[in-house]
Amino acid sequence: MMISRRAGNILLFIGTVLVVSSVLRLSLRKSPLDPSSLYHQWTDSDPPDNDEPETWDWETTTRFSPARSSNDSSIDDAGFCDSFPSYLLPQIQVVLKIGASESPERLDAQLSTVTRCITNLLIVSDRESQLHGHRVHDILAALPQSFRANTTEFDAYDTLQRGDGSSINSEQGWRLDRFKFLPMVERAHEINPTAQWFVFLESDTYFVWDNVFRLLDQFDPTVPLYFGSPSPGHGIDGGGRSWFAYGGAGFILSRAAVERLVERRVGAHGEYIEPPLSQRYEATVKADCCGDSVLGWALYEKGVILSGLWPMFNPHPLHGIPFEDAYWCQPVISLHKSLLSDMRGLIEWEHQREDRTHPVVYADLFEYLQLGTFERKPEWDNGDWGGFQEPGDSTAHTSFEACRTSCHAHSECLSYTYDHSGHCVFVRTMRLGANKPFSAEVQLSAGWDTEKIQHWRARHQCGKAEWMKPSLTRIF
Repeated sequence: MMISRRAGNILLFIGTVLVVSSVLRLSLRKSPLDPSSLYHQWTDSDPPDNDEPETWDWETTTRFSPARSSNDSSIDDAGFCDSFPSYLLPQIQVVLKIGASESPERLDAQLSTVTRCITNLLIVSDRESQLHGHRVHDILAALPQSFRANTTEFDAYDTLQRGDGSSINSEQGWRLDRFKFLPMVERAHEINPTAQWFVFLESDTYFVWDNVFRLLDQFDPTVPLYFGSPSPGHGIDGGGRSWFAYGGAGFILSRAAVERLVERRVGAHGEYIEPPLSQRYEATVKADCCGDSVLGWALYEKGVILSGLWPMFNPHPLHGIPFEDAYWCQPVISLHKSLLSDMRGLIEWEHQREDRTHPVVYADLFEYLQLGTFERKPEWDNGDWGGFQEPGDSTAHTSFEACRTSCHAHSECLSYTYDHSGHCVFVRTMRLGANKPFSAEVQLSAGWDTEKIQHWRARHQCGKAEWMKPSLTRIF
């Protein structure tokens, strides 16, 4: 039967629409507007485009005002905090997590330096108390009795409540610590629900606040964001694993991320039909070693993926930074395991900077440490991280001077440590290291090839700061 011309045209039009829509579906399947592409949160199975730069070259500005006079550079001066941008604090809730069994000297050092100017500081712990005029919140007190079942960690908690913190060893305190992470997020949100950002640190964390504020100025807190130094976490279905921010280096959550984490489903009458955050993960936290891992997993299950910002969030202490390309022109957000003397020295040095036009980058810390200006230190170790050795029969192992000569002759050796029992360790990076007093068992001395170091420094001049884009393949 013949089809009319009009009917044929209609069929042709319908066919054309079907073909075009099929093509569009195919082409949109890899849409460039996929939100995951906006944050560069790739995995090993989904590597970044090699042509995509790893950094942003933002022009950032400081939120600090100039210090009034040179006298204000001392941490003991009454006006030390006058230049601190306190007006930001209602929007940025800083949370310090401590333990009641920690050294009082360590807590005093943190509160008199890094968090000295944080007027709304929230301190969370495993025992209620007062420190430097701040209330210390016992955030474990509100956990239900079920948390004590099938675990002995709360025996240490009971001991702390009796005021006997000296009998708690570091391992007991560490094992109890993992129960604090989820409750501290809940408490921070309860106390300051309108904060745009939540910044978490520990007693030995050092934050460069100028750089923290510069970083947060570049992001939208209404987007669920989770910043920190990536560590591998729980496995996920289909292979691979989640990632969490290493707690010691500090981490930051946006308001949207916290709200998504603490939200609870409600029933038809407005009643909660889901337990609070901490109770939902009771079994998980009991089975895990680490609270930062549990927090990362809880965020992952809520669809909040870590934005890994290593090396800006840095697990190294100041004296352990392995200065090289990876630690040079990048802004410094945090340091971990900071020495008490370093906390005071660094914050006063920051305050004395006459020009805050640029953020503090690792090259600035290199100059602060005066690396390349001294050649040797007895009773010192700079080879405890990233070292390598010559073969056992090398003359480098025969004496300190032989170790020094061999390092100077080796193109990759920038510093070295000699163990007087007969071991020479070369180091490819420029590290200060730390004092290691001689003992009957260990006697170490360290040295630096100052000529190589000065040449390296001259060849590596920083232009703009290299603000790292989030990555889960670039890890510590």
